[in-house]
This record gives sequence, structure tokens and C-alpha cells, in this order.
Amino acid sequence: MKTILLLQRAERIFGAACLALMFAIICVNVVMRYLFSEPFYWSEEASNYLFVWIGFLSCAHAVSDDAHIRVTAFVAPLPAKAQHTIALVLDVLMIVVFGSFVLPAVGALSSLHISTGLQIHESYPYSIIPLTMVLCCVHLAFKFAGDLAFLLSPTRS
Repeated sequence: MKTILLLQRAERIFGAACLALMFAIICVNVVMRYLFSEPFYWSEEASNYLFVWIGFLSCAHAVSDDAHIRVTAFVAPLPAKAQHTIALVLDVLMIVVFGSFVLPAVGALSSLHISTGLQIHESYPYSIIPLTMVLCCVHLAFKFAGDLAFLLSPTRS
């Protein structure tokens, strides 16, 4: 439990840092463009990469909080045991889906080029994709363990 809380906190801190950095880059670039007529040519690309990182990190965090949108009309009326059994099946299914993206995403990183604005290899900003898929799998593994513990406990409610 402590591990998952530390991971969630690291995701929030890193996501907030990305947001703050993106905001600062945009604000400084606005000042540079309109007051000095010398905008940073790389600011839009950097902001786009940071925005993508924020989006993927929030996806992993939503998985950890079990906060994704879902239709519960059919599951909510069921007894707790049935709900947790369905959750176990869905956890396994999502681990398979997220896990199936990891190796192709890592493989795709090697085919990327140097970015136009920042002049860095695009594998650095796009590394968030396999990283997020792994984070989602880790969060789902903890969720799976919790659901399984509930089902196996002799005093389930």
C-alpha cells in the first residue's frame, strides 16, 4: 500500500512540475514575442511535449485511483463478491492491453528522429508512452491484488 501511495505522489508531483514548466515556457515566450520580438523557436514544441506527458501521467494516475469513466448500471446492483470478480477479470484484461503496448512502443522509439525545435532525439519525449503503460500495469497489479484479497478473505462484506 505504501508503494502505491509513493508512486501516486510521484506521478502527481511530476505532472504538476510538467504543468508549471509548460506554463512558464508559454508565459516567457509571450513576453519575448510581444515585448522583444524575439520568441523562442522551441517553446511550442516543448509545450506540446509537456502537454502530452501531462496527459499520459494523468491516465496512469486515473488508473491508480480507479477514476476512469465507466458504466456501472449492470455491475453496481450485484453483490460485492460478483463486483470484485468482474473487477478481477477487467484488471487482467487491462493489464494484457496495456502490457501489449509496451514492447511495440519501446521498439518504435528507435525509429524516431531529431526534433525540429528542441534538437533532441524524439525518443526522449515519446518515452512517456511505454513508461505510462508500465505504470498502468503496476497500478492494475496492485488493484488486482486488492480485489483478490477481498475475494479470498473469509470475512468479506
